[in-house]
Amino acid sequence: MLTLLVIAAALALVDQYVKLRLPTHTWALHHRSELWFLGSCLHLVALLPLARLRWNIVTAAAGIFAGGVLGNLISAGADGLEVPNPFVIGTHTGVAFNLADTFVLTGNLLLMASLIVLTLRYRDRLPSLGRVKRTSRRRAST
Repeated sequence: MLTLLVIAAALALVDQYVKLRLPTHTWALHHRSELWFLGSCLHLVALLPLARLRWNIVTAAAGIFAGGVLGNLISAGADGLEVPNPFVIGTHTGVAFNLADTFVLTGNLLLMASLIVLTLRYRDRLPSLGRVKRTSRRRAST
């Protein structure tokens, strides 16, 4: 758990530093809703149990993802639900993003890949399809 939290805090800190140092065009400030804020908080809570899995890659990937979420949450909370996006590809009709967005994307990709590998590695511990069907039939008949 500590590893996940340290990675998340460190990456959120880097994100905040970049957002403070790099200027952001006014059109590149993206407004977030209260529902987005709540959903992001729920994402952080949902990531915590992944630290219990005994594979450091999953913990690190969850930490990277959480660092991005936390970075955007801090920005939105400090700026009236507006998140600065100092990196721009193209012009004002292009793509504006921030370091936290790249952490979320990278963490998500690493997390999905590592969870797939972990599932395949321990597939013998998963319930068999026949057992799942029997259990679901029993539950449906009661």
